[in-house]
Amino acid sequence: MTENTMQIAVALVLVNLLAWGAYSTMQDEQEYIEKIIYQQPDVQIANVSVTINYNGAEENATANANITTVNYNVTVIDDTSAFNATLEASKGNFQVTFSWHPTFGVFVNEIDGIPGGCAYWQLLYNGDASSLGASSLKLQDNDSITWKYNTDYC
Repeated sequence: MTENTMQIAVALVLVNLLAWGAYSTMQDEQEYIEKIIYQQPDVQIANVSVTINYNGAEENATANANITTVNYNVTVIDDTSAFNATLEASKGNFQVTFSWHPTFGVFVNEIDGIPGGCAYWQLLYNGDASSLGASSLKLQDNDSITWKYNTDYC
């Protein structure tokens, strides 16, 4: 090989390396743009109905005294749990007290001044007893939850 041929071969290798490096950089930038800049997190939104059924205890309610059943339509964004929907419904309407249990999540102790005891606030999901706790139950658009003051064990 002559010196000119060797110089041409080295130049071609350098040009190819530069081109490959530029291509790789552009691919990294494109991936960054697609994954980081334009990709927005999915936001869950649900329009749901929250009902409070005092089931005979309404005379003890602090905000809704003497009203047996109260319904609230709320929109929950991002956290679509039944617990968050309950908190949204409570804003300016009634008070909710709760405790956190590591095993099963949130436990609703009291709604609108009416505590549990032998009675408790039962969570119904679309008309049926919920198999999940309020913080675990994820709601979809048009779902309904009911908090019913259950006195079956009194």
